[in-house]
Amino acid sequence: MTYLPSLLIVEDEPLIAADIEEFCAEKGYPITGIAYAQEEAIYFLNHKKVDFVLLDIRLGKQDDGLVIGKLLCEEYFIPFVYITSFYDSQTLEKAKNTQPVGYLIKPFRPQDIDVQIKIGMDIHQRISSASIPSFGKLNKNCIYKLSEREYALVVEICKGKSNMEIADKLFISMNTVKTHLKNIFVKLNAKSRSELIHKILTIGEN
Repeated sequence: MTYLPSLLIVEDEPLIAADIEEFCAEKGYPITGIAYAQEEAIYFLNHKKVDFVLLDIRLGKQDDGLVIGKLLCEEYFIPFVYITSFYDSQTLEKAKNTQPVGYLIKPFRPQDIDVQIKIGMDIHQRISSASIPSFGKLNKNCIYKLSEREYALVVEICKGKSNMEIADKLFISMNTVKTHLKNIFVKLNAKSRSELIHKILTIGEN
């Protein structure tokens, strides 16, 4: 049986959100919830199972979707697709910097959502299944050596796990995860989770 990711829908227009939810449910996707604002989206990300996010850029009068997108890229490492009416060059440039796995323009066809989810999950899984270097090999390429606990976090990060999933897997608090991540970023000279993963997997390939 094909695995279907749990979806979070972030959309401030209730009718559009309901349409997306109905189509995705018909396709068999589990729906974690609908968030109409940034605060609700963060709550779901911190407390519920979320494998994939369908994310509107404009929430109310603000581009809060871009803020959420940056968090998804740098902190949660959850794949997401923007669903938006905006495709001007400035918005596209800002969106690109958050590294979505797709970009869908309103009005969209319902089947386009299914395609975006399938392609986005495939991209994410291929990245997550890439070769992770051993503890010794990784440390040979670091100026400042990682501890065994930090390496355990590195493995989970490269598998695409969110901070909450890492905390549960390693039986540590979210604050401890964030502290370790800060140290790992310094030791590998990375400014974001995506840059960190790229560096680690590059070492694994060499």
